Amino acid sequence: MPYRDVKSITQDSIGFMWFGTTQGLLKYDGYSFKIYNNNPNNPNFIENEQLTEHNTIYQVNNSLWFAANNTVFKLNTKTDSIITYTETHGIKGDVIELHIDDKKQVWVVSDNHWTSKREDTYQYLQKFDEKHGFQVIDSLRRGSREFTRLTSDQKNNLWWSTLTKGTIKYTENGKRLQNYDLNTSGSDGKNKYRGTSFFDSKNLHYYFPSNKGITRYNTSKSEWESILNEPLSIHHAAEDNEGNIWFAGDAFFYRMDRFGNFTDFSKTAQEQVDFTRISELFVDNNGLLWVATDNGILKLRIKPKIFTQLFKSNEKDWGNAMRSIFETKSGDIIGLCEREKKLMVFSPNIQEGKELELWGDYNATTNPLHGARFFSMDLDKEYAYTVNEDLVKIRLKDGFTTVFAEFANRLNITGASPIITLKDGRLLFGFTLAKLTIYTPETGESELVFKDPIEKDYLHFRYFLESNTSETVWVGTVNNGLLKINLNGTIEAHYDLNSDPPLNKNNIMVIHENKDESLWLGTFGGGIIHLTPHKKEAFVYDTSSGLANNNVVGILPYNDDHLLVSTYDGLSFFNMKTKRFHNFFEEDGLTHNEFNYTSFFKDSNSNYYFGGMNGINMFNPKNLTRDTLINPILFSSLTRFNSKSNDIQKTDFSYAANSKVTITPYDQYFQVNWTIPNYFKNIENQYFTKLEGYENTWFSQGINPYVRYNKLPAGDYILNVKGTDFSGIESNNTLKIPITVGSIFYKTWWFILLSALLILAIIYGLFQFRVRQILAIEQLRTNISSDLHDNLGSMLSGIAMQSELVEANAKKENKSKLNKIATTSRDAISQMRDLVWSIDNRRERTSDLLERMEELADELLFPKNISFHLEKNNLNFNKKLSITAKQHLFFIYKEAVTNILRHSNAKNVFVKFTNQNGFGKVIISDDGTINKTNKSTGFGLANMTLRAKKMNATINFIKEDGFEIHLKLPFKL
Repeated sequence: MPYRDVKSITQDSIGFMWFGTTQGLLKYDGYSFKIYNNNPNNPNFIENEQLTEHNTIYQVNNSLWFAANNTVFKLNTKTDSIITYTETHGIKGDVIELHIDDKKQVWVVSDNHWTSKREDTYQYLQKFDEKHGFQVIDSLRRGSREFTRLTSDQKNNLWWSTLTKGTIKYTENGKRLQNYDLNTSGSDGKNKYRGTSFFDSKNLHYYFPSNKGITRYNTSKSEWESILNEPLSIHHAAEDNEGNIWFAGDAFFYRMDRFGNFTDFSKTAQEQVDFTRISELFVDNNGLLWVATDNGILKLRIKPKIFTQLFKSNEKDWGNAMRSIFETKSGDIIGLCEREKKLMVFSPNIQEGKELELWGDYNATTNPLHGARFFSMDLDKEYAYTVNEDLVKIRLKDGFTTVFAEFANRLNITGASPIITLKDGRLLFGFTLAKLTIYTPETGESELVFKDPIEKDYLHFRYFLESNTSETVWVGTVNNGLLKINLNGTIEAHYDLNSDPPLNKNNIMVIHENKDESLWLGTFGGGIIHLTPHKKEAFVYDTSSGLANNNVVGILPYNDDHLLVSTYDGLSFFNMKTKRFHNFFEEDGLTHNEFNYTSFFKDSNSNYYFGGMNGINMFNPKNLTRDTLINPILFSSLTRFNSKSNDIQKTDFSYAANSKVTITPYDQYFQVNWTIPNYFKNIENQYFTKLEGYENTWFSQGINPYVRYNKLPAGDYILNVKGTDFSGIESNNTLKIPITVGSIFYKTWWFILLSALLILAIIYGLFQFRVRQILAIEQLRTNISSDLHDNLGSMLSGIAMQSELVEANAKKENKSKLNKIATTSRDAISQMRDLVWSIDNRRERTSDLLERMEELADELLFPKNISFHLEKNNLNFNKKLSITAKQHLFFIYKEAVTNILRHSNAKNVFVKFTNQNGFGKVIISDDGTINKTNKSTGFGLANMTLRAKKMNATINFIKEDGFEIHLKLPFKL
């Protein structure tokens, strides 16, 4: 604890503990403390931090009332905001006592001793009203010394104990009812009323006069009686959930049970904590008693009495080790005390124990119970049988004992030596297959189960159980696993480490068979095996599953869904449906944590008995059936390391109605902390977590009440937390905490959206720029084509015409030159017209291309008497052609026509346009033959190939039966 001098204790509605100390307030969640003090650097700052005895702290709704440094405060536990109550709220002087009754009404006693003259010194009883503040209910003149106490009875009457006027009783509305002289005589001869009142759950009035122990008001006699006449000054009392009342003084600590018996716990408490003064007693909502001292806090677990202890020795460690337990015809319970080698008898009707003395037909120098471990009964419950090196028969009504030595060669006194009574009354015993014997008590006859020689003998039998299947017995062995033996002398089944299904241990200490013929096997070191032979399944439950210990020595069923399992370290109560264990130990009332094999029994009244290393535990399992904790698991706080601020941040989520957690991208790690407000052995609680959206299975966090995640990917998750206490009981809820991990800004949706919009804006801007460029280029092409056609065309035409006019009057030797000039000018005009047409963006459709081709054919072919045939199949005449495609197609056509004119004697030229399978096809052909007199340079074909390549088209030339050009375009026309 941060501060050891604890003055007061309370518990809030959530379940967290609050401690008032001389150095501030402490909030405790079971693992850590939250400190409220007047350190200016403390984020949980309170103005006054010194709480003193009887300035008790109280929890009301979401507020904590406390008095420190003679001032009253109200702390909002959700917001940590504080209201200080002063004179402006009606407080008169210093507050010396704070009390809140069962109806959550706030009372204080104030004192103006330090602010008034001696004759005007008073103590004031004041009650809080939300509207008017603190109102004076009553006042008493103060003496030279002060003493005051406030308490309430079960009818919510207020009792004010004073030093000079005795004890005054008020109604809950503040009306004075009566004065009581609960007196002690002061040393100065004056009456001094220096005592404290306490009311139990039955509204019995206890009063603690100074240095005179404890008195109680006897309502039937209308008088006070001393119930603890000791020279002790008792200051505090508390009643626990079992009806015990605890009393404490400076260093005195007593318990009075519900029968009025006192036990002094002062020395025991001092052995745990070296204190000089007890300041407060408090019982929390789980029945745990908290004892505040000037040197820390004691916790006492007070549970209902579940177990009745039989034959327990007061010796430390091992005492009366008990073995086999059985019931007589009269209902008495008998157990074998192994250390004393005698039978102990317990009579439930009279709750007494005694020894069954043995006598009879055996050597008086020997003890017939030496080495005995198992006992079986005859069907009438008149005789008990056991084995050691002989068969022993005991008449239970008087202890007469008979020893049958003839079976000595079939028994082993050093082994487990099991023996059972079969359903037909016969006995079965023996420690190997070869020595397995059936004995009939009525006739005294016996026979071996295996009469023929055995090929493989199994040794060291440890436990027998007659099966639900007729004439079969289950046998647990030390080294050979589990056998199913038919009493006709055959082995029907054998299960061990190598069988199907396999066992995890071969040492079987106890067997229980269910109605469905599945088996529960208790092993030495391997926990419990649930074996289902017909399904060939074997499941193991051990300490990792919640079992108290892996050495299992006893199994008894309870109803159809629970098992009682005794082990070498505790008793386990197993729910077969939920697969959960609830474990019990000495602190729960067991005689000892270590149990013995063969020592378990259920009597005819459904009482259960388990014996161990010191006595027998008797109980009814209906008192064990609590499967969940009263307190839920709670989200307590969040711890994270922020790389941006470079510090560790902790946020309190104890009272948060909405426990959603948001993690920033700058949080390098975060840690979720939780607790179960059940404070007995809370450091042994076990926790399990699963983060939905990130993990697909539950992970054990062991005893750690937290889980940490480092750099979790951005997204939404739900953290699931469940827990069990030290005895295996689960919390009654699964804590679910929504967690959102934020993305770094450049991964957030808004940043991505803005970036996308910016990219779209840039693309749009570039697109607009490109459109403007294209429009400008097209306008430029239009202008160029117009200028070439109008200006340059006119000039070339003028040159041609002038040359022709000059030629008419020129000399003969100049006519040819002038004719050549005119021809060249007209060829230039034709070439220019083709170029102007190819770049004119007003002539860019398929129909424009075909029209120009026809015009060219008329210009070139018609004068040569060559017919032109154009075939147009399934074309899109309005399709716009790119300038590159239009130019290359036209000039390939023109080059082809030119070649026909130069090199062919054709009479017909055929041009075919068609679309097929998503491609465009152009075929140019003629019906002539090649004119061999005209030599070709080959540049025409090369130019056509180059132009086709620039269009990503393919071109082929066929020179048989005329000349053909096949052009395949990567687009449709």
